[in-house]
Amino acid sequence: MTTIRPTVLATLLALVTVLLLGGCTRGFLETPSPKGSEDALAALLDDLRALPGVARAEGDVDQVDAKDDPTHWLARVDVRARTSDLDVAAAVRGVVSDRGPSPVPGTTLVVGLTVPAGDGRAAVVVDPVDPDLVDTAARLRAESFVRIVDADRYGTRVEADALPSWTETVRRVRTDAGDRTVTVVAGDSSVEVDALHPGAALLAALDQAGARDVRSEVGTRYDRTDRGGPARPFLRAAVPDPRGTATVLAGTRDEAAQDGVTPRTAFSLTGPDGTGATIVGLLGLPLGSAEPQDLEGPALPWVSADVSAETEAVRSLAAESVARTGVDATVTTTVEPCAVGREALGNEQGTRAVATVLVPVYSRYPDAQVPFDRVTATWTAAGLAMSGRAMGLDEWTADDPAPHGVASADIRGTAEGLSLRVRSVCVG
Repeated sequence: MTTIRPTVLATLLALVTVLLLGGCTRGFLETPSPKGSEDALAALLDDLRALPGVARAEGDVDQVDAKDDPTHWLARVDVRARTSDLDVAAAVRGVVSDRGPSPVPGTTLVVGLTVPAGDGRAAVVVDPVDPDLVDTAARLRAESFVRIVDADRYGTRVEADALPSWTETVRRVRTDAGDRTVTVVAGDSSVEVDALHPGAALLAALDQAGARDVRSEVGTRYDRTDRGGPARPFLRAAVPDPRGTATVLAGTRDEAAQDGVTPRTAFSLTGPDGTGATIVGLLGLPLGSAEPQDLEGPALPWVSADVSAETEAVRSLAAESVARTGVDATVTTTVEPCAVGREALGNEQGTRAVATVLVPVYSRYPDAQVPFDRVTATWTAAGLAMSGRAMGLDEWTADDPAPHGVASADIRGTAEGLSLRVRSVCVG
């Protein structure tokens, strides 16, 4: 038998440690990029470079997170235009579109187009694949106070200077952006603008007070689902007279809150350069008022959607399940509220169809096992799988339900027979 001496073993262990911790792991431990992605990206870049309006096109394929998300890959492409003409975005979009729904296999494609300033229009960095976003960027870059527009799938931001006033700036940005949220950055100010915030009365008060270093966030709107949970609209600013301005804001109308579409706006005021005491309050409420419990919108009355296709799907599966038992039973269908997405739980505004039936299996079988197995075999064939069991109830769910299909079902044995319930996807 060959014996490895301690010194040799120690050397081997040290070498392995260097390989694991050092820079020699490429090709040894790294996850390889998706098959064909590098070649597809190279071909895409060649096509982009061939466009007459493109000065440069570069890209790479990277993992989103090599440690925590090693199988999710991004294909990043950066394109620079030759001139200030934003029409090049359509040409770039055409090249990407010509390569089908997955231009770089196994990856999420992220394209950024940089267009320099010129002809009185601001510089732009935009996702050219989204034509609506390009149109928004085109309108924003034409504003005289805008210097840079940065717009992609994650948000839209403009860098500005020489603002006419906060009232006029927000009015023009809101007109250009439609229902998109735009962050306006000017010096030490950063103001989020959407269709509702900041409100006209608040902006007029800020202009009147000579507010500087304004920071605002639009917060939650009740008519849409916001990531990260509910948030109160918020304003922070430096003003010459914090106490006097706070008194004005306490009597200023919060249009969106009073119309019942957002929580009430909170504010925080300091003196110039952050000096003096900080005065806090809520727009339109007396100073010192308790914070209202308005982060969550009022529950809306449920209105049933058209789920005729879903009703047929659940009725069909329930009827087939009954037929497999060989026992006659009547299927009943109803509709009920449901949550569209995890965020909607507790405020169910969707609609789903439900089929229920009690099958009197003891009229034919000495026990329920045989018909039970026949029902669940029918569900398995329909694409459902058992997902849980509690208190005598077996839950079955579909991993990938069809758009108008069955989402789940359950079965329970009772003294009268087998109780079945089949539920559709939630339509909202």
